[in-house]
Amino acid sequence: MAVTLFYITNAAVLIGCLLTAWGIFFHGRQFGSDLRLRRRLVAAAFTLLALYRASLLTAIHPLRAGLVGGVEVYPTQPICVLSVAFIVLTMGGTAIMNRRHHQNFALWVLMLIIPFAFLLVNSLMIASGLYQPIFQWSELLDYRSSTPIVFYGRMFFVAFLLVVWLLAACMLVEAYFHDSHLRAARPMSEDAECHTGEVRFVFGWAAIIIANLVVLCIPSIIPHIIMNLLMIAGLILTAVDYRQLVRYLRARAEGRLAPVLMARRIPLLLSMEQAGTTAWGTTVKQNPFFSGNPMLDDVAQALGVRSMDVSEFVQKQGINFMAWVSDQRLRRSAELITTTDRKIAEIATALGYNDLPTFTRAFKRQFGVAPSEYRKQGKDA
Repeated sequence: MAVTLFYITNAAVLIGCLLTAWGIFFHGRQFGSDLRLRRRLVAAAFTLLALYRASLLTAIHPLRAGLVGGVEVYPTQPICVLSVAFIVLTMGGTAIMNRRHHQNFALWVLMLIIPFAFLLVNSLMIASGLYQPIFQWSELLDYRSSTPIVFYGRMFFVAFLLVVWLLAACMLVEAYFHDSHLRAARPMSEDAECHTGEVRFVFGWAAIIIANLVVLCIPSIIPHIIMNLLMIAGLILTAVDYRQLVRYLRARAEGRLAPVLMARRIPLLLSMEQAGTTAWGTTVKQNPFFSGNPMLDDVAQALGVRSMDVSEFVQKQGINFMAWVSDQRLRRSAELITTTDRKIAEIATALGYNDLPTFTRAFKRQFGVAPSEYRKQGKDA
């Protein structure tokens, strides 16, 4: 049963990686050469992850999979392919974070030569019948006395690849701090949220790949099944995030970026009841939506867009600016009333109303019932 489940989930991951690589490679081609470069590197990483899932089939031995020793420990082919995938993801990730390591040919050679060399040696050993799969760590220790070349060969293999993995991980961390320094030293651009999502994507998949490496040292098929399920979830999230990225870039290319940004940022701004810094880098001393005298310029500054953008956005709603602000504030109050147990008077004060009767009148005019009745209806539903 466990072996069958592994094959099913592994096939799902393999197909998902190929579809993700195809989607990333063939979409967004019109959005500039820099994005094309990132797209190719990330698509290559997902293609290599698909090859890794295929190579992992050689490490599962069905006749023994029901036993603890049915899964190879640190199988050479899967580890080498996984290492190449991690290297390519690292190069793409550091490019996203404003490093140009991918342009350094010598660095590519330095990092790729080790996994490719071990892949070549492994292929020759398999062809000659000399390859010895290891199903328990204790078996490797037995080779130390019986066949030292197998023991020390595996030790060198693990040591050299660990150096490559540590180098790639250090490159990612260094690129992250470099990128953070650049972002802090200049005003937040309109693509700040998009860039943050890309960085989160890189480190998320780097963590998944490292977790795959750890799983390869466990002589059991169950961790592989769990990892397959985790990768399926990661692929689904990646598809959703990449679709949003393409929509964002298309809106920017067509001059429709401000409405997209405002639609994403307004709910986040409405959730800020205290002074602070928004996720897109603007400083809010007092939320303009909750001000007694809301100003168009203040709302625009808080949202990180131009006043003209806010004006055009409101005009498309068919109401004037003050009515729009009141509508947004009341919608936020309705959300808090139905999703929290906070007192209604506390909600009214937090959203800038001078007193409870004023809030109640405005709320009833908007929703047709008093706030307390609205909360009761929400609970009944």
